[in-house]
Amino acid sequence: MGDISQLANLLIQQTALSTRREERMVAMMECLLSLGGVASTSSDHRPASNETPPKLNPASTPAPFLTSSASLRDFTAWKMKFDGYMLLTHADKLPQKEQRAILLSLLDEDWDKVNSNASTPNFATTWFVAPVKTMLECKTLTLEKEMHLQNGRQRVCQRQLQQGGENVDTTNINNM
Repeated sequence: MGDISQLANLLIQQTALSTRREERMVAMMECLLSLGGVASTSSDHRPASNETPPKLNPASTPAPFLTSSASLRDFTAWKMKFDGYMLLTHADKLPQKEQRAILLSLLDEDWDKVNSNASTPNFATTWFVAPVKTMLECKTLTLEKEMHLQNGRQRVCQRQLQQGGENVDTTNINNM
């Protein structure tokens, strides 16, 4: 019975020590919080415009590249990545001219061929011919690309329509 009483005494002592430790921790936390509140109010004298949000280094964000052979499913995944890329690099706050340059740099060169044979005449002129001042937003341009893929009219890949003796250009003109 002596061992049990010693064990009970040790448990009571540990409980008392634990309670004191908890009280000290609470007191230290209250002290830190009160000091933190004073420190934060003393640094709040700066105007909010000087505070810059943390920025992600654009070099650490991989740019999504879209090939001309992309399917509608690939395009949908690419568009989500592109929107995230624009958001993370803060490129969505740039002027439209610069946003368009970013978008064009992320497209495969074969998109030129696809775009020049686009099903809607507005699409090709909007994408390549329109002067910089009258250009549409990147969102509108990506929607045009998505519509093009939804129509399934990638004429670069439609060689099955080619008749004997025709070249690719003639086939595309006949199928317009």
